[in-house]
Amino acid sequence: PSSLLFWIIWLPTNNAFTSTGFSCRTKSFYYAKNNNDPGEESPFNADIARQRLESLLGDSETNTEKNNISLLQLLESNDFLSALPPPPPLSAIERDRRTTEILMLERLEDGDESLADLWSLWYSERGSTAQSILKETDELLGDLNTWRDCETKLLQLTNDYGIYFVEPVNRLATLYFLQGKFQESYKLCQIILKLKPWHFGALSGIVQVCIRNDDLNAARAWAGKGLPAMQSTGNYRRTEWVENAVTAAKKMMKQAEKTTQTNLGKPEEYYGKPANSNDNQNLDRNDETDAWQ
Repeated sequence: PSSLLFWIIWLPTNNAFTSTGFSCRTKSFYYAKNNNDPGEESPFNADIARQRLESLLGDSETNTEKNNISLLQLLESNDFLSALPPPPPLSAIERDRRTTEILMLERLEDGDESLADLWSLWYSERGSTAQSILKETDELLGDLNTWRDCETKLLQLTNDYGIYFVEPVNRLATLYFLQGKFQESYKLCQIILKLKPWHFGALSGIVQVCIRNDDLNAARAWAGKGLPAMQSTGNYRRTEWVENAVTAAKKMMKQAEKTTQTNLGKPEEYYGKPANSNDNQNLDRNDETDAWQ
């Protein structure tokens, strides 16, 4: 019981890696439309996206095999972090999403108010359908009789949207922790922190996994990387953590932009210009779709 005390800060429901008690105060403005839900970002159709990307880059058997690897296959690999599939191209929607995330991270220096906003952003990164399914899994996590259904839904989400949508991976890490599958949970935490090193939920969760594995040295090491609590006097550790998180987030976005530019070419010239720019006059202002989302 004492080992789970640290989680109570993040977890009104006592689930090990997630916060389900946050208030969704922010409304995302960057989701692409589909025919049914104007606020919905369609599931990432891996087959269609892969065909489009391969038509631009040339079909690579190695890359195709790597993209097709499932999360469970990944966990079976000894060098699973090196076997991660390449990220999808950085779309305009994803760029906006990452920029918003960086702004929220910066606000953590002044307090915990943006924690709920970050959870809301992470939950809704792939639109309202995926978010709704994630909320369903929150309920399923609370009853061991529904754990199998919970696992099925989470694995399907990772298949539909890919592991770069980290919250299903985070939920699965929680489920495996509750089931006592600590090795699998530990690997999932490592994957999350490889893709999003500032994920404070996974940083908290991996500490608890190490404790359950009786690896106190690793637990201390990971605890040192967690988000420091706000202090009444002197928050230099929190400031340092935020600076490192923001630097890492910006570096990863810059690398994603570079990779996308190398593979697909430079962004359109009108991207990033003011809305009243002359170059935008001929654009359809109602077209918010994104080819890769």
